Parts: sequence; structure tokens; C-alpha cells
Amino acid sequence: MGNSHFLQKIVSKVKGESYQVSYQFSVREMVIIFFERLVSLIRGTLFVKPFLRRSKGFVFMQRGVQVQFASKISCGRNLNLRRYAKIQALSVDGVRIGDNFTLGEFAMIECTGVLRNVGQGLVIGDNVGINHHCFIGVRGQIRIGNNVIFGPFVSVFSENHNFDSTEIPIKEQGVERMETIIEEDVWIGAGAKILAGVTIGKGSVIAAGAVVNKDVPPYSVVGGVPAKVLKNRKDV
Repeated sequence: MGNSHFLQKIVSKVKGESYQVSYQFSVREMVIIFFERLVSLIRGTLFVKPFLRRSKGFVFMQRGVQVQFASKISCGRNLNLRRYAKIQALSVDGVRIGDNFTLGEFAMIECTGVLRNVGQGLVIGDNVGINHHCFIGVRGQIRIGNNVIFGPFVSVFSENHNFDSTEIPIKEQGVERMETIIEEDVWIGAGAKILAGVTIGKGSVIAAGAVVNKDVPPYSVVGGVPAKVLKNRKDV
């Protein structure tokens, strides 16, 4: 009881909000947790935080993390970068991240694919969790609201290739960039794909494996390929 209560107090202090722990940690488990977090904090403090455009709190960085063009990144309290995560922030408007953001293992935020066409920018709200092996392709603008959670292997796009002509290679026909918006309190299930130009309304749930190619009304539950509205969460 004492160990878990102590952990709750520490995490609540760091996050700036109440944090409840149900599991009763042993002393050995507590030592392992604190050592791992301390090492991550030292890495983040030395190798990421000094180079950010702005940072209001702690930066935790596990091994193998890459942060490129860090001067384009502004973040709030508690930036958590898990093993082998990558942020490539080269973009017109930069990357703005709110409080308590986690980028999972092997997840990638990529703002620019080719140097001749730099990406627009990314805005992420507070309390957002991006699970492992996710990909966010920032070519057009992408906005992610507060309290959004991604399952593993989710992809978000903001650009499409033009392919009208059969006489010109597709890669030479140019691209169309469209703003992609994920409003607050959205849960995106494992393996879902969010295509360019889509707006996902507040409080929606995207089923695992769905391909979302059109706007989703607020509080909808959608699934399928292409995704269709299955129900509204407010319906009794």
C-alpha cells in the first residue's frame, strides 16, 4: 500500500493531475521503475530538451529515439518518447505538442518526405497517447485534439498522389494536400488508417482495422473498409 501510494504521489506531481495505481508494487519493482524513468529523464534532459524550441516540463527519452529538427518542436509538460520512436519535425509551421504526450515504441512522426515539398505542420493537444508502430505523415496540416488515444499500428495521412493521367508516371503527377483533423476524446483502434482530408468528430471511436476516407460525425462508432457509421454513442 505504501509503495503504490508513494508512486501515485510522484506521478500525480509530474503529470499535474490525479493518477491512480491499482497494482501493489514491490520494493524491487519500484526500484526498477524509478531507475528506468531516471535514465530516460537524464537522456531527455541532455539530448533533447536543450534543442527544443520550447519545453515547459520534463522530457523522457528511452534508448534508440531520434528527434530531428528539434528547434521546430514546442511541447508542454512531460514529453515521453519510448524506445526507437522518431520525430522528424522539418515543416513550415513546426510541431506543437501539449502536456503529457507519449509516442510509443517504433512510432514515427514524419513531417517532410522530400525536401522540395516541405510539410505544413502538426498540432497535438493535451493527454494524447500514440501507441507503438504508429505513423503520422505530416504533409498537409494535421490537428489532434485533447485526450486522443491511438492503438498500435495506426496511420494518419494528409496527402494523396494525383493519378489522373495514364501517360505520366504517378510519382510525377504531383500531390494534393488536405488538412486532417482528429477532434478531442477520440479512440482509434489498432491498425486503423485515417486518410487525408478527413475530420473525425469529438468523442468518436474508430474500430480496429478501419479505413476512414470521409468525415466522421461526433460521437460515432465506425468500422469497416471503407469505414461506415455503426452507431452513435449518444443513442440509447
